[in-house]
Amino acid sequence: MFRSYKNVSARERTQVWNNGFSDYMFPIHMTQEQLDYRLSSLSISQELSKILFVNHQPAGIYLHGEGVFSGEKIAWLGGMAVDSKFRGQQLSVKLLHEFETTAKNRNTETLYLEAIDGNDRAILIYQKFGFVPLCKVLVLESQEVYPLKTHHEIKKVETLEEIGIIEDNTTLWQNKSIHGYDCIGIYQDKNLVGYAVVSVKEDCLVFHQLELEEAHTQIKSVLSAFQITYAPQKWIGSNLVADEPTTQSLVINGFSEVLSQHQYSKKI
Repeated sequence: MFRSYKNVSARERTQVWNNGFSDYMFPIHMTQEQLDYRLSSLSISQELSKILFVNHQPAGIYLHGEGVFSGEKIAWLGGMAVDSKFRGQQLSVKLLHEFETTAKNRNTETLYLEAIDGNDRAILIYQKFGFVPLCKVLVLESQEVYPLKTHHEIKKVETLEEIGIIEDNTTLWQNKSIHGYDCIGIYQDKNLVGYAVVSVKEDCLVFHQLELEEAHTQIKSVLSAFQITYAPQKWIGSNLVADEPTTQSLVINGFSEVLSQHQYSKKI
C-alpha cells in the first residue's frame, strides 16, 4: 500500500529513507528536519512523493517533483530507496511503477532521474524499466582565489526569462532556477555574453548553471567577477554537464571532479 509523504509520520518516512540508504555509496543519513528540507528546497511535492508499506511497515520511499519547462510537463525522481530488510521483493520496480503511473495520470510527458556512476544495481533497474542515459554530469569543487580584476560584469535578475533565457526541460531538476537561486546575467562591454544560476551556502558559492559564449577565453575573468561579488572561500559546480565547454573550462581553471553521474529519461 502506498501513502503520500505528507500522510506518513516524520519518524516513519525518515526511518525508511535512512534504512534504504544505509549501505549507499555516499553518506546520506538525514534527520526529520533535513529530509523535509530536501523536499521544500528542491520543490518536491509532499503529496506526490510516496512511501510503500509492506505488512504495515514502511518499506520503500520515492520523491516526486513536477513542473512545466519549455512547454513540456516533466517529473523528476528526487530519490528512491528500499529498506534493506525488504530487498529481494522487486519493491524498486513497484516504486518506479507508482511514480510513472502517477505522472501519467497527471499528463506528464517525460520522467527524469540521476544515478551515480558505479551504482550498477540501481542503473540496471532503471534501464530495465525503460530509462535511457542522456548525459554525464559532474560535481566539481575548488578553493581557488581568483584575481580581483575582471573585464566582465554580473547582474542579478529576477528570472532568466528577463534576459531572454528559456530554461531547457533537460536542465537537471536540482539545478533549475525555480528553487529560489540567484539568476545572473553576465556582461562584457554592456553586452550579454552568458548567464548563471547560483546559490550561497555559508562561505561557498554553488554554480547550478553556467553558460558562456566563449568559455575558454571568458572563464577566468567571469570567475573573477563572481569572486568580487560573492567572495567565496569555496566553489562548487553542481551536476554540470561534463562535455559542455564551460564545464571543461572550469576544470582547466582550478576545479576538480568530486563525483560523476548520468542523467536518465523516459518518455511516457
